[in-house]
Amino acid sequence: RIPAWEDDRYDALDDRHSRCDASRCRYRRGRQQAEESGPWELILCSSCAARGTHRRCSAVSTDTWECDECAGLGPGKRRSPAAPGSGQGRQGLAAV
Repeated sequence: RIPAWEDDRYDALDDRHSRCDASRCRYRRGRQQAEESGPWELILCSSCAARGTHRRCSAVSTDTWECDECAGLGPGKRRSPAAPGSGQGRQGLAAV
């Protein structure tokens, strides 16, 4: 028997993200479909697990993948070409 405190409110916690969030999904069966392995396997973000992609849609060749938001490339974010203070990138080009 399920404990009384564990009711329908917790059902959503068992759900796994199940769609391809690539800007252009290439799978002919659609974003909501995936295969168990191979190029159409759905890989979830290794940081948040709230986004996913088919291996082929985002050219994922490893077992891990990180979405743009977690990688620092999401809306309003920009990945700098070099670490701050390293003397590289635009800030390092200023006249001394």
